Amino acid sequence: MKIASILGIYLLLGSGYAIAAYAETPPNALSHSSHAEHESSDEQPKFWTSYPMLRVRMSRERSEKAVPAMEPKNISVRSVDAYSNDLTDAHGHRQLPLGFTSANLDKSETGGFHWITAREDQPDFVKVANTVYYFSDRGGKNPTAMFMQQKAELEIIPQPFPREHSRYRANEDWKFLVRFKGLSLSGQKLQLNTSNGTKLELLSDALGIVSLHVPDDFAADKEKPDSGEHNHGRRGADFVLASEFEAEGKHYLSSFNSSYGPDAYDQRSVALGLGFTFLGMLGAMPLLRQRKNTRKENVVSPAVEPKNNGEA
Repeated sequence: MKIASILGIYLLLGSGYAIAAYAETPPNALSHSSHAEHESSDEQPKFWTSYPMLRVRMSRERSEKAVPAMEPKNISVRSVDAYSNDLTDAHGHRQLPLGFTSANLDKSETGGFHWITAREDQPDFVKVANTVYYFSDRGGKNPTAMFMQQKAELEIIPQPFPREHSRYRANEDWKFLVRFKGLSLSGQKLQLNTSNGTKLELLSDALGIVSLHVPDDFAADKEKPDSGEHNHGRRGADFVLASEFEAEGKHYLSSFNSSYGPDAYDQRSVALGLGFTFLGMLGAMPLLRQRKNTRKENVVSPAVEPKNNGEA
């Protein structure tokens, strides 16, 4: 009996300490701790850049036909703005509502090139992401004037953008204009990040022009990167150019992103081209033989004149 009584006292004291400890624990502290452990174990992979960008994906949310969807990354926005040469639609500007993760881009009447931008405004900070999308099944006017139209304070504008049905390629040289409120910025630093892992710092010249030599960083690319770019199955990667500027008590961060492909004259492309040329030659040989034989059959032998023996 004494032993049972002693055990009962210990159990009573133990439960009292447990109740006191639970009472001193902040509400939801246990659940937060377990949730934090779960988050650390299921941590999502880090995105390849910390700069704001608009990733292009194809969506079928509203129809059976796939439409381009603009997915903001590293930027908090409620909508995405699209500009085009379609003057029938509020001077070429329309606002795309943001769904769960992206905003669908409807094709305008004129099709062609679209400048897409997303903006995050804070009291002392402005963040802007920009990209270009081209509807390949329609024509459209020259987009240079529309691209040069001011859409934000700090801007990075291609000079020019690749023509329709084309894109940036490794080992090519392209120029970009960096400006603030319409005025070019000389000596302005820009950062280049690619989804293949390249990171470079560039500097604008006296006219605010930055010369970009697109890196050939596909050598270590064993698999096609998950760029999300609608590239019709072509091998490619993404890049982002970003710049920061302080003015009027605010910090501005602006970026421009697009996709790029391997060098058009790399060994794989040359080998593929030679292979197609060889196959074409093999396929043409029977036709050449048939044509040669036909020409032989159509040749007429010259007439032979009879010999004159002096007879009348």
